[in-house]
Amino acid sequence: MLIIAALTISAFVVIKNRTDSEYLTTEIYSMNTVIQINISGKDKKDATDAVTQEINFLNQKFDDFSPQSDVSKINDNAGKNAVEVDNVTIEIISQALECYKETDGAFNISVAPLSKLWGFKGNEHKVPLESEIKQTINLVNINDLIIEGNKVMLRKTGEAIDLGGIAKGYTLDKIKEILPKYNLKSAIINMGGNILTYGISNKGNWLIGIKNPRGDGIVGKITINRSKFISTSGDYEKYFIENGKRYCHIIDPSTGLPSDKIVSVTVVSDKGYLGDAFSTAFFVLGKEKSLELANKSGVEIIGFDKNLNPFFTDGIKNEVNIEKGG
Repeated sequence: MLIIAALTISAFVVIKNRTDSEYLTTEIYSMNTVIQINISGKDKKDATDAVTQEINFLNQKFDDFSPQSDVSKINDNAGKNAVEVDNVTIEIISQALECYKETDGAFNISVAPLSKLWGFKGNEHKVPLESEIKQTINLVNINDLIIEGNKVMLRKTGEAIDLGGIAKGYTLDKIKEILPKYNLKSAIINMGGNILTYGISNKGNWLIGIKNPRGDGIVGKITINRSKFISTSGDYEKYFIENGKRYCHIIDPSTGLPSDKIVSVTVVSDKGYLGDAFSTAFFVLGKEKSLELANKSGVEIIGFDKNLNPFFTDGIKNEVNIEKGG
């Protein structure tokens, strides 16, 4: 029996901010998720338009489902030609390579062939044969990704990259660069599993609820009192169940299998791309290695194991409230 989950489950609930009527709230669909833009201040309409334009521009460059995107052109020309791409594509790929090194390969944008094999690049989810996994994992090699100037190439036919684990965080970084250009009080941008809080003063905090990975409601709340990026990865976002076993979309590049060490991990960071990529990596690494790397990297995390027992870094303990029974 095959059960497939919905593709656009938000990892967060914004429980409380200042006065909701102050905000212009706009919802768009981009980057394969529903995005909610909430901005307050004199220039909120102009700022919302600028943010929307930036999201759509970056989506055109990074969306591997669009044949005209930079990513699709790179993948389509794997083993053939180098492709000239936009500066933003060079920047995000460079950041992805940085995260690959910092996570010892747990975050790897060259994992795309495995995601396709498991059916997460379409609607035909399946558990592959062991021989298929072994064959496909040979196409996962970040060292075959060559950048020369503004040209990018993958060495072998069949290799591919996927920026889905970093694109939303990168986009929020760009949005944070845009917002100071306008006369604004505050803003919160929710891109599915990624959030930017902006311009919060001591008069009011954001209270972010973390979705229960195994049911309705939330399992915890995080208090944010300043501009931050919050990113969550979980096995409830995109998954299928076959013969009673859950297979999620986050693939461990070292094994070729969907990762199942934990069920959810949230990263609070000062850089969007870093939090986005690290939440994926931490999900792959599991509890102990995630806490070790988080402490080393200066980010804060809160995660939940298979029994929904929480774990978190010391720096966020006082900002987290775990729901009873969650």
